[in-house]
Amino acid sequence: MKTIARLALLSSLLLAGAARAQSSTWASTGDYHPNGTLWVLNWEAAKPIADFDKYISNTSFRGFSFEGRSWIRKNLTVGMSASWNRYSQTFDLVTVPFTGGTVSGPVYRYADMFALRGLVHLYMSEGNLRPYAGAGIGGAWAYAYQQSADLTTSQSNFNFIISPEVGFMYAVASGGTTVGLNAAVRYTFTTATVGQYHDAQTASLILGLTWGY
Repeated sequence: MKTIARLALLSSLLLAGAARAQSSTWASTGDYHPNGTLWVLNWEAAKPIADFDKYISNTSFRGFSFEGRSWIRKNLTVGMSASWNRYSQTFDLVTVPFTGGTVSGPVYRYADMFALRGLVHLYMSEGNLRPYAGAGIGGAWAYAYQQSADLTTSQSNFNFIISPEVGFMYAVASGGTTVGLNAAVRYTFTTATVGQYHDAQTASLILGLTWGY
């Protein structure tokens, strides 16, 4: 019995040592970490398209998003994002409906879009340069404001949002943590109403910084 006990103890110690060595070697590769986290801070330039373009046609350069992504596979992350975009434009002469009739004259308009989305991204390769395709789905709060002289109207609503995108990340420095760049193009569809137009849509260029550990 003593011999069996000694053999069992020795086997346990050998297995534990092998497991630690394997874990240490695997972790030191710097590739895939099952609990790895990636933070992304983006600046966004967004262009209204479809009917949204009839309400405001100017490209917005006032937008940002913050993302958290977690690796669940070597080439797959899931996460969350929060974003804000503001669109604005002044028109010299527009006829717009107001309560009790219409008004023609200079009109100032702006629209804010706040969105919370769940994210999933698939990465096409490993290494410093990582092209990806992904999508976000969630909810967006839209607020639209319009003013002509001293007459104003506003509206707000909460809406469905979906936003597929393609892009790439490039690691500038890596080690215990990784710092890099993010670039993407995104199409966004919402059920938001702005003015008399429905289903506000945009096309965006995204540039950002990434930090992972």
